[in-house]
Amino acid sequence: MTPPVASLWRRLLAWWPRIARILTLAVSIVVVVLLVKLGRGIDWHEVFLAARGISGPTLWAAGALALSGYAAYSGIDYLARRFLNHAQTIWKTLAIAAASYAFNVNFGVLLGSVGVRLRLYRTLGLRHAATAGVVLFGSVTNWLGYCWMGGIFFFGAVPRTLAAWGIRPEATRAAGAVLLLVACAYMFLCATAARRRWTFRGHPLAFPSVWMALAQSGLAVVSWNIVALILYLLLERQVSYPDVLGITLLSSVAALVAHVPGGLGVTEVVFVDALSGQLGAHEVLGAVLMYRVLYQWVPLCVALPGYLAVELRARHASCGAGGHDLPEEPYER
Repeated sequence: MTPPVASLWRRLLAWWPRIARILTLAVSIVVVVLLVKLGRGIDWHEVFLAARGISGPTLWAAGALALSGYAAYSGIDYLARRFLNHAQTIWKTLAIAAASYAFNVNFGVLLGSVGVRLRLYRTLGLRHAATAGVVLFGSVTNWLGYCWMGGIFFFGAVPRTLAAWGIRPEATRAAGAVLLLVACAYMFLCATAARRRWTFRGHPLAFPSVWMALAQSGLAVVSWNIVALILYLLLERQVSYPDVLGITLLSSVAALVAHVPGGLGVTEVVFVDALSGQLGAHEVLGAVLMYRVLYQWVPLCVALPGYLAVELRARHASCGAGGHDLPEEPYER
């Protein structure tokens, strides 16, 4: 890296916290304004009627997809178990992943994917280094899938919903190209990197094999598509699937930037605004409401008692002989 480029990179890193705060504030202000505007013009009784009016077969299909979505996300932790070679049992690994994902989609990444997952793995005996590796592996896998889906989607075509917002095709294709470049770079490094392992701030890191990277990509792409497909079904197929997928991808990033737990309000605003020319606001909100019931709130009602049971069991065990850490094995070669 040349000195001018290195200097520019250091300045960017130094300014990034301020840039991130400004971006978060801007997105939050836009979301609040749109929420106030939306709330004033909505008949919430009509919203509940629209949610109740979704057909039974559609709800069953969406519920089955929700189970599939949790299974796909749990599969990411299974891949992490294979990659890190940690000694936690398969069923506990899958259960921890599903429970943490329920917290994640309701309360955000820091509490769900990081906090609850770390706590459960540690409580059940996994050492800190392996636990941190699972969290990092899961985050990389999730956003790898986003890069593939967002890259192909935005680079390929501009849906009507994005065009209606005045977003130029050149901008979306440029964003898609960047996302595809990131995903391809990850795959290239996994396939060719001579140095597979290194240490960052005392934590061991390693590139997976290219076959593991392909499995990561596949599971994450399936996971993102399931979320969009559930919303597509709950909207009673009145909106094209590419439009629903694009709005889902945009609302996920908006919720992340705005730091809104579970995207509450953000997802609703983005979907209502994007589909204002195709569906009534009460129909869109009714579909999003049922999505939250099936994909967020029902799984949380299952995961919360399980999490509390693990915590109580750990406290009782700590009064006895104390827990024992499961051994860590080296990374997959």
